[in-house]
Amino acid sequence: MAGTSPRYDSCRYCQERFIRRNGPGRKREYCSIDCRRKAQRERDGHLERQEHSALPLGRRIAEDLQALSAALLEAEYDARSLTELLRCADEVAREVDYYRAAAVQDARNLGASWEQVADAARVSATTARTRWPESRVKERLKRRAGERAAVRQPSVPVVSGLGDAEGRLLSQAAERASVKLASALSYLQRASGLTFREVAEQTSLSPSYISRILSGERTPTWPVVCTLVELFRGDPAELSVLFESAHGMVPPGRYAIPDAVARLQAALRGLHLAAGRPPFGVVRKATRGALSTQAVSEILGGEMVAGWEQTAALVTALGGWPADVRPLWEAVHYTFLLCLDPPEGPGQLPAARSESP
Repeated sequence: MAGTSPRYDSCRYCQERFIRRNGPGRKREYCSIDCRRKAQRERDGHLERQEHSALPLGRRIAEDLQALSAALLEAEYDARSLTELLRCADEVAREVDYYRAAAVQDARNLGASWEQVADAARVSATTARTRWPESRVKERLKRRAGERAAVRQPSVPVVSGLGDAEGRLLSQAAERASVKLASALSYLQRASGLTFREVAEQTSLSPSYISRILSGERTPTWPVVCTLVELFRGDPAELSVLFESAHGMVPPGRYAIPDAVARLQAALRGLHLAAGRPPFGVVRKATRGALSTQAVSEILGGEMVAGWEQTAALVTALGGWPADVRPLWEAVHYTFLLCLDPPEGPGQLPAARSESP
């Protein structure tokens, strides 16, 4: 209508006023296309920064490096051929190169300048920019994901039904779990005060067989584990995950919340048992400040599921391998995210006590 005063809105980006246009369609929020595009770029950047802050890119690579380095050491102990030794060494070297790129990107995500990166890497700032631009790092890490799926690690038999790389990694994890299972059983036997002969008399197992189990020469069946643990007045559930891993079992990937949490807690308690049940204060010192004594107590007591950084620190402090426990931790958080309304009950992931990754 003639003589009607125009109405104004404020641009969401630059806060400048612009004339509101009446009519069908979505209401304008920006004074121009340029402001709308700038706002979109800022939103995209904010989301990307949130993704970066979830977990350092280099963390998972460092965990995989631990397994690759162990494979190299095992090959050296076994006096394998030079070809196999160099192949293992090449895998370690390639993973180190990926780690350097990921570590630089982590530092950049935290606000480090190219000059700071260059100083840490002992190169010029120009070289650092050229060697580790974000786009190139992303491409390299994407390529790494494909390479890791095809990695062949010698020395261990391939587990039936899995690809070479996955089977070999699972077999290596099984060997480590077998050692931990033996350590846990040995600790329980010593704590019980029973001699091998006394154990044999009460279980109908021979003293020599018991000795081989507790020394790690033989991996027992689950009924034998339960018999020994109950005789030693322990809880077989604490050794269930170590037992499954020692036998190379690949359980289903999805669980109800209580089951996923129980498996993670059993793995952590099993490692604590294998370490000789050190006092929580001793464990806290071994985490180098990552956890408080109370946090160690709550995690091992099943009262809290910690974030991955704290969980990995605890696993390392207990003499375990973070790469072996990572799938269990991921199963908890993956399942938790799927459950919008998890049922109440014992063993449930306590939402108020769960720490984000």
